Amino acid sequence: MTLENPTNTDRPTPTITPESASLHLGSSIFINAPSTRSLTDTSTWPSWNSFVPRVTIRSQPDTPTSTSADTDPNTSTTAPAPLSPILQKGTKVTFHVRMDPNSTKPQPATDAGLIVTEYEAPNAETGTAGRIVWASDFEAAGTMPPSLLTAERVHEIKDVKAEEGGVSGTEVRNWELQVGWLVYVVKWMYGAQLRVNFDLWVNDLKGFVEGNGGGHE
Repeated sequence: MTLENPTNTDRPTPTITPESASLHLGSSIFINAPSTRSLTDTSTWPSWNSFVPRVTIRSQPDTPTSTSADTDPNTSTTAPAPLSPILQKGTKVTFHVRMDPNSTKPQPATDAGLIVTEYEAPNAETGTAGRIVWASDFEAAGTMPPSLLTAERVHEIKDVKAEEGGVSGTEVRNWELQVGWLVYVVKWMYGAQLRVNFDLWVNDLKGFVEGNGGGHE
């Protein structure tokens, strides 16, 4: 299935317009399966997400913030972490990014502190797209001040109905806009690689879900 405007060049994020963004990243794909929980369930990410294979949940809106949940299966802990790995509105998270997922050489993770600012589950009956937004968490350690770099990313997941009824698959879109002085450096150093990684993200998700690895809503 061919998707219109797969890089989502004309789509704004909640607080950034395409015209004001210094860097725009986007990718889309059609998955031959109903909408999936794999995007919001970070415990599955080590199984499919080669760009962000490890996630640390720093806090959830309905649980204490004194402990954290880490999706790295090799991380040893002295006690079970109580925080849910499911992204929801208000979740504070650190993505441990592997900037060059296709490289076989050792590379340090690039940490990004983020907060989920919006969440809505997809509704197959009404055709409403599911939507999750995460943005720079300026309270996270190491996060640049907003004047230097503000990033905001939107994911939309929409069930596509077959002509004869039922759901034929899922349209997945994601796009990120960045503003700030430091974005010009990010664009120069990493822009091309980030575009590759955004395509890899949706292709990894497609492979995982269509391989029956992903759970469904």
